[in-house]
Amino acid sequence: MLLPTLALFVAVALPITSAYPITGTFVNCRSGPSTKFDVVRSYVLGDEVTLTCQIAGETVTGDYLWDLTTDGCYVADYFVKTGTVGMVTEACAPIDGRSSMNGPISRDEILARGQVWIDLHVPYSQSAAYPDPAGTDYRTDCSGFIAMAVHASAPGESTVGLIDIGTEIAWEDLQPGDFVGTLGPGTGGDNGHVTLFHSWADNSNTTYNTLECRGTAYGCVAYQRPIGWKDGSFTSKPYRYIHVE
Repeated sequence: MLLPTLALFVAVALPITSAYPITGTFVNCRSGPSTKFDVVRSYVLGDEVTLTCQIAGETVTGDYLWDLTTDGCYVADYFVKTGTVGMVTEACAPIDGRSSMNGPISRDEILARGQVWIDLHVPYSQSAAYPDPAGTDYRTDCSGFIAMAVHASAPGESTVGLIDIGTEIAWEDLQPGDFVGTLGPGTGGDNGHVTLFHSWADNSNTTYNTLECRGTAYGCVAYQRPIGWKDGSFTSKPYRYIHVE
């Protein structure tokens, strides 16, 4: 799956690291982090590559990382034996004006950032953290997921504090990349919940498709919810991120 709004990246620095073997029989190295980009060169089983940085891109067999090699092209991390499913070198830095933390961000980028965790089915936890596409760790609960998706401060506000980076809007004004939740005083811990609005699920605009970190039994998933859903004594409301463009 191509994540079109995730930027192409270049290395912040070009550290020389250990060489890692290619595990695929014939693996293409491309001009960008997706199979949609042109092939620059190819590697064969047993070739060794040195990495300059890693980025998020198209998910390949459950692995969203792509490795920028010293050959100047990107290879899917799934085919590189690094010894871990995580990052082994620095995150690459954006070069085309994509968002910075707490900066302006487009709706497409919010959804693309959120989709990374959904594709990986990141486990839910109120104490653990997981990296965003640039390698910054965010808390893997519902509000940490929203903070990650909108590229707000890490590791992310709780449902109590998340209200400070959103403006309440009307249900009919919801757009992709807005969020819906039970936020504010009294909603901390298990008392509140928040979801990312993806799209309407019906023509009557009474049910919507979500991206959310739903709970320990589910992890980060796509789901559907009715407008005005409740969490205990709290009723959900729609919000717009203060820096969305």
